[in-house]
Amino acid sequence: MSLQLNPNLDASTIAASFKSTKRVRIDNVLEPGSAEAIFECLRNYTAWELCYSGENSEPMRVSHQNLVEMSVDELTTLSTGVHKRGAVSYQYIYKFFPMVDLITAGRVTKSSMLFDIATFLNSAPFIKLARDITGNDKLVKLDPHAHLYEPSHFKNLHDDMRVDKSARDRSVRRYAVVLGFTKNWSVNWGGDMSFYPGPNPISAETSYPGFNSLEIFEIPALHRVSMIMPFAAKGRYTIAGWLREDSDIIRLDLGDQLPQQAQGSSAPNAPASDVPLAK
Repeated sequence: MSLQLNPNLDASTIAASFKSTKRVRIDNVLEPGSAEAIFECLRNYTAWELCYSGENSEPMRVSHQNLVEMSVDELTTLSTGVHKRGAVSYQYIYKFFPMVDLITAGRVTKSSMLFDIATFLNSAPFIKLARDITGNDKLVKLDPHAHLYEPSHFKNLHDDMRVDKSARDRSVRRYAVVLGFTKNWSVNWGGDMSFYPGPNPISAETSYPGFNSLEIFEIPALHRVSMIMPFAAKGRYTIAGWLREDSDIIRLDLGDQLPQQAQGSSAPNAPASDVPLAK
């Protein structure tokens, strides 16, 4: 289906709010039918992997097939290890779907809603909204991935500037994006995202899981996702990623101009119909 932004968004008002704190949350960001379609895809049609941190905080993944085959005892042992390490080091555990990696590998095709989601989040309307909000007209793409936090899942304090894999292009992270697709969440269930002014804070600014919401914040920014309580009745669904600058991409569909020396040549471009996803 064709995913769409809420046509009633007031980008100038949102931008004014963002300007003062370099962070903003927008509710009802998508047209309702688009939000519902994404929610149904995440809830019913996503082959989740498990993402967690190892003994040296290195990223570890369990494929969907291996995750399905793991016993309850094996999962408990893995989770317990992450929890113990989390007392003294950067640790995390949650379910994960790496859209960009699997699109690049050809395992998510154009017939998939997950492909539609990644394409929409790199489309001219979405990137233009991001540019309008942040005031940064060099943004050219977003690298989306889906998250599902279930009971015992969490992510410790971090600033989104860690490099967990070798970059495959020359893009630079500028802003983090979190789209929420969690309905009827109770604050008693945890899973809040809190922002901190420093590494040993006495206060925080907190936002709770929501449905059809968008948070954009400039990075680095110290934040964390608190543990989902064991009694939580459901999971916390999000699509997250980083808005990026990339000198190798020119968005003619957003009115960007070719460098003077490249006019008339085949300089890299990203038309709305074939946006090169972040890698």
